[in-house]
Amino acid sequence: MYPSRSSRASLAVTAVLLASSAAQAQPRQPQPQPQQQPPNRRHEIPRAAGAAHDEWSVPALGVRYLHRSTTVPSSIHALVVDLSVPGVRVVATPYDQRWQTVGEYASRNHVAAAINGGFWGMFQRASGVTAGGGQRWPDGEDDDETGFFAMTRARRGWISPPERLEDDVPAERLTDATSGKPMLVRDGRVDQAALDAFPYANLRHPRTAVGVSRDGRKIILIVADGRQGHSRGMTLYELSRMFIELGAFNALNLDGGGSSAMYVERVGGVVNSPSGGRWEARMGLGASREDRLAHRHASKVRTAEDGSEEVYVRGIEREVMNHIGVIAPAAPVGGAGTTSPVGSAPVDSGDPREAGGDVVLPPRQPMFHLGRAREWLYPTLLGVAIAVPVAGLGLALWWRRRRRRRAAARAAAPRTAASAEPTTAPPDLARGIMHAPA
Repeated sequence: MYPSRSSRASLAVTAVLLASSAAQAQPRQPQPQPQQQPPNRRHEIPRAAGAAHDEWSVPALGVRYLHRSTTVPSSIHALVVDLSVPGVRVVATPYDQRWQTVGEYASRNHVAAAINGGFWGMFQRASGVTAGGGQRWPDGEDDDETGFFAMTRARRGWISPPERLEDDVPAERLTDATSGKPMLVRDGRVDQAALDAFPYANLRHPRTAVGVSRDGRKIILIVADGRQGHSRGMTLYELSRMFIELGAFNALNLDGGGSSAMYVERVGGVVNSPSGGRWEARMGLGASREDRLAHRHASKVRTAEDGSEEVYVRGIEREVMNHIGVIAPAAPVGGAGTTSPVGSAPVDSGDPREAGGDVVLPPRQPMFHLGRAREWLYPTLLGVAIAVPVAGLGLALWWRRRRRRRAAARAAAPRTAASAEPTTAPPDLARGIMHAPA
């Protein structure tokens, strides 16, 4: 006898239930949990290192200047300053000389070399410890986000990391200081933790930074061009490794981007190309007499697609709050030309500053030199930007309320006129009745 169709279906359902119960009875194997990364932590993005060509020169006694070109492409400028040489000093901007371009600061103070300094805030005030000329700035206070580079009265450089607060640094300990973040090199090694926590460490940008040797007798200053065709910039990881290569035991990042600039007197003034450089027509409109003379003596220029000749104009040199300057005796005649090429052949990256005779015009100056006026102008403009919308909103609310009141008054006027009836005769009629003849 064969089971019916309903019996076969019930048996199949029973078998499925028994199989599922047996599977649930077996112990489950623990699934491996993915490892969670700490929040706000990044790691270096691997990049291929480009071939480099180094050119060294001695623009002043105790000062060595390096121009490095790589196939990234990148253009990097470095100064190695030896404080053990008599007459060599590293200084920072006094408070009454703030807000100048690097070229203006260097020219007015007759320094052998200079770079831009630290950061400033929204209200155009210094961030972190700042000093110059042997005196602390009144508006620079240390905090747990910024470290600072300082020169002591013993003519030694040192770097205070951000976590070490120095609110009351004795005046006898430092004469000049500028702040920055993050730490690049700590105790001779790349500060991996600081860079991993910094949001822009993996991006290539124009950079400015300062480093010191273990004994504080050597100061290393680096400026990297960026955001341009001939130089993409550097990541903070790449910048850190270059500091270690040049002998830094500690290094600190300073204000970069459009502020990055380096001045070397014996090498022609501002040696780097501030971001925003461009090619322009050889005799473009608005060219100054100096520009025309430079164009006239050009040995090589670029030919554009339309056949016109172009020269390279470097970007605008920005006014910055403070600077780091190098005071050093002049080098002997011929010392500035001493070079020591290292690595591959020079890179032909289209940069007109490469050896070959291309014309390079100096950086453009700011259209408006605000100087210290920005310290009250910017807060005033910010206040106006906040006050105008608030005042406009208040005026709009007042006007709307006024219109509503006037509309309500007009609507109530007919009802009031209709409900009002005269109870006595008009004055003229009353007088006529009173004085009528009998």
